Amino acid sequence: MTRILVGQLWQESHDFNPVPTLAADFAVERGPAMLSANAQAGSTLGGILRSLRAAGVEAVPTLAARARPGGKVAGPVYEGFRDEILAAAAAAGRLDAVVLELHGAMTAEGHDSPEADLMTRLRALLGPGVVIAIGLDLHGHVTDALLRACDIVTACKENPHSDVVEAGERAVALTLDTLAGRLRPVTTMVKLPMLLPGGSETVDHPLAELHAIARAAVAGDPALRDVSIFNVHPFRDVADMGQAVLAIADGDSAAADRAALAVARPMWAWRAQFTHEFPEADAALRTVLAEPAARPFVLSDRGDRVLAGAPGDGLHLLQRLRALDLPLRGAFPVTDPETAAAALAAGVGAVLDLAVGGRMTPGFAPLPLRLTVLRTDPLGEFVQKGPYQAGQRSTLGACAVLRDDRGNLVLASTAAGMTQDPAAFTSQGIDLAALDLVVAKSGNHFKLSFAGIATPLVVDTPGMGSYRAGFFPYTKSRFWPEIPALALEEIRLRRFGRGAPDDAVVAA
Repeated sequence: MTRILVGQLWQESHDFNPVPTLAADFAVERGPAMLSANAQAGSTLGGILRSLRAAGVEAVPTLAARARPGGKVAGPVYEGFRDEILAAAAAAGRLDAVVLELHGAMTAEGHDSPEADLMTRLRALLGPGVVIAIGLDLHGHVTDALLRACDIVTACKENPHSDVVEAGERAVALTLDTLAGRLRPVTTMVKLPMLLPGGSETVDHPLAELHAIARAAVAGDPALRDVSIFNVHPFRDVADMGQAVLAIADGDSAAADRAALAVARPMWAWRAQFTHEFPEADAALRTVLAEPAARPFVLSDRGDRVLAGAPGDGLHLLQRLRALDLPLRGAFPVTDPETAAAALAAGVGAVLDLAVGGRMTPGFAPLPLRLTVLRTDPLGEFVQKGPYQAGQRSTLGACAVLRDDRGNLVLASTAAGMTQDPAAFTSQGIDLAALDLVVAKSGNHFKLSFAGIATPLVVDTPGMGSYRAGFFPYTKSRFWPEIPALALEEIRLRRFGRGAPDDAVVAA
C-alpha cells in the first residue's frame, strides 16, 4: 500500500502585532487522533485525508496544529511542532510521499519562514526519492527555499477561501500522479515586488481577470497542471516580499513560464487598479438603521480583524454607535483578558464599571462602560460552523458576555476570537436573530459563514488589520506601494523541479 505522511501546521502572522502567539493558542491533535478529528473537516487537511482514503492510500499521521492569526509564534513553540513532525517522519518507516497543510504566512521568533525551515529539514531527512507536496493559503509568502524542498506547492484560489478543501484534494491528486509517473512536476515562480492595497477578493477587478487568465492557461495547455496566485499577506516584514505566481507543468518549463508570465505581467501593469472603498463606521451604522428588513447585519471590523492577525481589542463600532445614540442593539467581540477575568471573578448578575479593550493596539484606548455580567465561560471552546474551517476546534479562552446600559452585548475574550464564524457567538448563548447587528473581526471570510444568517457589510475601521502605505515600520520588505516609485524593468523566472532549466530573466 502507498504510504503518505500527513499533517497540518497553520497560523498567519502579523509581524507588527505586539501580542505573541503561544502554545495555548493552538488547537492540536496528534497521531491517530488527528486523523479522526480532521476526517470531515472543512480544511485543506480534510481534503487531503478524504482524497487519500478514496484512493486507498494509507495516511501516516504526525500532528495537526492550528492557531488563529496573530502575532509572531514564539520560537520554541514552532520548533516544538517542527521537531514533532520530523520525529514522526523519522519513525514512520517506508514513506512514498508527504502531503501537508501549511499556511505559508507564519513568522516565528528566529524564523522568517517557518514553512521553508520545516520543509528543508524534512527533505534532508527523507531524501530526494520521497514526493513532498503542500497545500497553502493563497496569502502565503512563497520562498525559493520552500520550492527547492517541495515537489508540489499549490494554494486555494478563492478569497474568501471557499475552496480550501479543493486545495487539499489537488495536492493529493498531483502527488499521486507524480508517484504513478503521470506527472514530472516542474514549477516556475514569478515574484513581483508589490502587494494589493485593495481589491483582494477574487471577484474584484482586476483580480478576477487575473484568475480567469490562469484558468484559461490551465484549460488550454495539457502540459500545464496548476496555477496559483499568491496575494501575499501584507503584514510581514521579511525579505523578498511580494505577489507570487506559481505554475506547475508536466516536465515542460516553457509551459510553466508562459502561464506565470501571462498572469504576472498584467498584475504589475494593473497594480494601481487594486483599490477598494468601504464605508466608515458612522455611515455603516446608519445603513443598518435605514434597512430594517435586512437586519441583522454582520459588520466587518476590517481595521481590527483577527483574521488578518490584528489583536482584536478595538470597540470602535460600539463607541460610534453610542456616540450617535442610534436605536440599535448589537454584539461586539473584543480581546480583553482583564475584562473577561473581572467578569468571571464577579459572577453572573454583577454590575461592573470597566474600561474595556484598547490595551494592545497602538493608538487604541479603552472604552469606559457600565456592564452587567450575563454569562461566563472559563474555557470558551467552540467548533466552527463553516463552511470556512468547518468542524475545526477553536477557543475564545476564558470569556464573558456582558450587557451595556443600552442593551448591547460585549463578548470579552482572553484569546483573539475567530469571530468570522457565528459559532463564536452562539456558543456563548448569543441569539443573533434577536439583534440588529453583530461585529466580526474579519474582512472577507465572515461572508461565507454568516450567509443566510446576517447581511454582510465591510466597514473601514481603524487598527492594524488594514494596509496603509507608510503606516507600518517595515525594515526588511521593499515593495510597491510602500515604495511608490519602485520600478520593474525585468522579471526573473525562478524554476524548480528535477530537470528544470536554470532561472531566466525576461523583460517586464
